[in-house]
Amino acid sequence: MLDNIRIQEIKNLLESHNLICIVRSPTRIVPSSKSLIDVIVTNKANSELGVSVVDLGFSDHLTQVVKINTGKGNRRNKILLRRQLTNNNNNEEFKNLLSQELWNEVFNHSDVNCSSKAFMDIFLFCFETTIACKRQKLREIKNNRWLTKGLINSSKRMKILNYLKKSLP
Repeated sequence: MLDNIRIQEIKNLLESHNLICIVRSPTRIVPSSKSLIDVIVTNKANSELGVSVVDLGFSDHLTQVVKINTGKGNRRNKILLRRQLTNNNNNEEFKNLLSQELWNEVFNHSDVNCSSKAFMDIFLFCFETTIACKRQKLREIKNNRWLTKGLINSSKRMKILNYLKKSLP
C-alpha cells in the first residue's frame, strides 16, 4: 500500500513538471521480483523517442537504449571531422602571433560578453592562421580495443547465467 502511494507521488511530481518516464518495462529482474528502478525521464513525447531495454549480460540491471528522432534524418555522411595538424614550428608561430597582439579590443569593452567575443575572435584568427586544418568525412570507427575476446566471452557466459538465474525458481 505504501509503495503505491509513493509511486503515485512520483508520477504526480513528474506530471506537475510536464515530465514523463519513458521506460515502461522492468530494468532489474531477479527470480523473486521484477522492478523498474532504472528510469529515463524526459519532456519529449513518446512518438519522438524509441526506447528499448537490452540485457548486455554485465549486470542484473538491464540497459536502456533511447533513440531520439531529431527530424534531421541521417546526417552521418555530412559530418566533417576537423583535425588540427600541429608541429613545433606552427606552435611557435601561434605563440608569436599571440604575443604580438595588443589586445586593446578586448580591454576597451565594458561588457564582459563583448570582451569575451573579441578575445575569441582574435584567438581563433591567430590559431586558424598558423595551425593547418584538415577536413575529412567522419566515418564509423570501430574503437573496440578495450573490448577483448575474453571480455566478449565473459559477457556471453554472464548472459547465459543471468538468464538461468531469472528463469529458475
